[in-house]
Amino acid sequence: MKKDILDNAYNVLKEHNLFRNIAPETLKSILGECQVITWKKADTINSDITNNYLHVIVEGRLKMTQVDPQTGRSIALFILSDGDIFDIFSLLDGKEHIVFPIAVDDLLTLQIPLKRAREWICEHPEFNKAFLPYLGEKMRELEAFGESVVFHDTATRLAKLILKHVIPKELSNEPHHSLKLISSFSHESLAEMIGSVRSVVSSQMHKLKEEEIILNTRGHLAIKNLEELIKKCDLFDHYLLEKIQQHTKDEK
Repeated sequence: MKKDILDNAYNVLKEHNLFRNIAPETLKSILGECQVITWKKADTINSDITNNYLHVIVEGRLKMTQVDPQTGRSIALFILSDGDIFDIFSLLDGKEHIVFPIAVDDLLTLQIPLKRAREWICEHPEFNKAFLPYLGEKMRELEAFGESVVFHDTATRLAKLILKHVIPKELSNEPHHSLKLISSFSHESLAEMIGSVRSVVSSQMHKLKEEEIILNTRGHLAIKNLEELIKKCDLFDHYLLEKIQQHTKDEK
């Protein structure tokens, strides 16, 4: 059973930017050291685990959240999926990182002690070469999120979030532009990702539907009018525009 999972993991990870340049024999050797770990949908992962082990996601989505202990209000810092790793912060500095990872789907990961993961970086320059741009991407996401919360209203932040995850219909063979990772998210989950609350997001989503910019098909969000959605975003957000262009290039 583990061999089948590792074979599947190899096929998934070799397509991810973080692992694709690693020699097949090296990647298989690395995977062989990992322990297979699974979580059920909606499980909250104990932060003690993330402080001591690195996890590579093979299948499923993970929401990395912070929670205000006084109000219970939460905010989603990242949505991670196949090929992503967590927890980067503990990997880098070895210090405790209080975070609340929540499984969005049934989650399959590969687990390895942080000490051994750090050795990977030293032993395999090709992994290190890919890891630094990956780390930079996550830092830029946090920077863009902070800027958006400070400088943009909720409507703009929501439009930017949706635009960030757009998959052009020309690449998906769908009648409308679909979304990557967040298409089935509830309004509460979308609110967590833009630093807002469910009621405000619900109101803004209703407006987007009335304007025929978005639509909901079988419980999945899609984009009907991409041009109008773009108009609602800050076109001077170069990071967002670069991500969209790169995503389109990668899909091709």
